[in-house]
Amino acid sequence: MTTIPDFTITKLTVIDAPVNLAGNRLLAVFDLILCGMRICSCVLTEKDTGVVKAAGPLGKTHRGHDIRVSFEDPAIARAITRKAAEAYGVLTGRELSDD
Repeated sequence: MTTIPDFTITKLTVIDAPVNLAGNRLLAVFDLILCGMRICSCVLTEKDTGVVKAAGPLGKTHRGHDIRVSFEDPAIARAITRKAAEAYGVLTGRELSDD
């Protein structure tokens, strides 16, 4: 069983973008403080099934190299998703599902 470290969702910005061609929708962007690190520009997305998922930022350097943060431990990924979805719900009044 994974022990979930303390973490904080900070600076959550509601986006509520339209659905993209893959059927996903960007709900919010947030920063995450985990184990002494601040991970900026994490995202909360909603699939066409209505299930939400948090993910780390994706991008490229000025030279085109990929930049990516991923939540590899499923228990930690789910905990981050739940906390981000809860924060989104407080700001919007909309309840989300991560199942």
